[in-house]
Amino acid sequence: MRCIVGREDIFHERDVKRKTRLSSGSSQMSLESHGHIQLRCPSSEIVANSNCNMEHKNSESPSVAQPKSVSDQHALKGSVCCFCHSPKTTKGTGQFLYYANGKEVVENVSSPSKVICVHSKCIEWTPQVFYDGDTIKNLKSELARAAKLRCRSCGMKGAALGCYVKSCRRSYHVPCAFEIQDCRWDMDNYLMLCPIHKSTKFPTEKSKSRKHVRREVHRATSDIPPLTTEQLSFWARSSGGPKEWVLCGSALSSEEKYMLVTFANMCGATVCKFWKPNVTHVVAATDEKGACTRTFKVLMAILSGKWILTMDWVKACIAANGPVKEEPYEISLDNHGCSGGPKAGRLWASTNVPKLFDGFRFYLSGDFVPTYKVDLLDLVEKAGGASIQSKEQLVEQTHAAQETHPPYLVVYNCDPPRGCTFEEESNILQQRLAEAEDLTKQIGCQVIQHTWILECVAACKLVPFC
Repeated sequence: MRCIVGREDIFHERDVKRKTRLSSGSSQMSLESHGHIQLRCPSSEIVANSNCNMEHKNSESPSVAQPKSVSDQHALKGSVCCFCHSPKTTKGTGQFLYYANGKEVVENVSSPSKVICVHSKCIEWTPQVFYDGDTIKNLKSELARAAKLRCRSCGMKGAALGCYVKSCRRSYHVPCAFEIQDCRWDMDNYLMLCPIHKSTKFPTEKSKSRKHVRREVHRATSDIPPLTTEQLSFWARSSGGPKEWVLCGSALSSEEKYMLVTFANMCGATVCKFWKPNVTHVVAATDEKGACTRTFKVLMAILSGKWILTMDWVKACIAANGPVKEEPYEISLDNHGCSGGPKAGRLWASTNVPKLFDGFRFYLSGDFVPTYKVDLLDLVEKAGGASIQSKEQLVEQTHAAQETHPPYLVVYNCDPPRGCTFEEESNILQQRLAEAEDLTKQIGCQVIQHTWILECVAACKLVPFC
């Protein structure tokens, strides 16, 4: 069984890392972002109760080495974890383990300087470390990799655990991540989501069967009273209104997607998977703070003055068997802390005032992922801005417009490329900024990070340049 948990249950009764044999026929490892490997162990069984507290039942297989318990092994004086650099042992670190020549050393360890010393939790969650029998694999290479990565929490190197989202560059020491309330954990596959991406779905959450989804939807809507025959025919008889709705989901779970489609079939609305200009309602998933994920759909809906609502609006319509006013269910906050954008966008669209980026001209400098660049330019265009396609065109236009002085903006990508170390990340971003600044010195315009575009759209107002 699967268990996705928050911070409070993360290390409950998980004192043994799963073991994987180096057999091509039995190995079930799959590489994810930051080199995450999903380990599945035929010699252990995970059982989750209704509260997602974990019980780990180990087999009696003699081919699998089991670390000693805390009571069986005392930490050597001067022990410091090679990953998190902490000499302490807590619930979030687990006991100290000692390795030499690929084997765990449990007796006759005279000094921690002669062995590799690590916390049990640090090694459990290090992506590419696994056991072949009683031999540990990839420990030294993972220590070398982690030595180049700084923890986003404490700033020290040795951060082997990265966020599951491929584009995210956040890495953490395991104990540091454990102390962050908003991190989310997949206990079965040893995956972690950082606070920024906690609403992202883990692979196991995406792969639910339709039958299971239906059970979940039935459970979620069990408090809605059954509809009478008269009520069921109401939507079919109603003209206009709901039949003109075009619904678009944003970052919804499988259960929420199924509920949205079911609702659309009931009331005669249309559901589209991708953003289209005729969308009338974006229905978005929200976290416990009521914040939605900042997606392209949400940003385009803000610029278009369309409704951005929680799933509670869909449930309310089902319960009322008719259209329910949208205002009480309008989302006002996104996961980057920006508030008020959806309502401001609706009010802006209802007036004849110039659009958000009216008069601005944007040139995207340096390397952007092509699809992401297209999305940025679509946002710029929808907000009334103009894009400049080449450096030569930028120079030509700025020289020709010296008398009118329209605002030209050179935009550089402040997201580092995947797979780089902390030092490489810093160097790449400095180089991108330097290239953009060199260009603006030639033509006399403003340099901005690409996130300025997103922040302006999310707030539906111009924010200070960044």
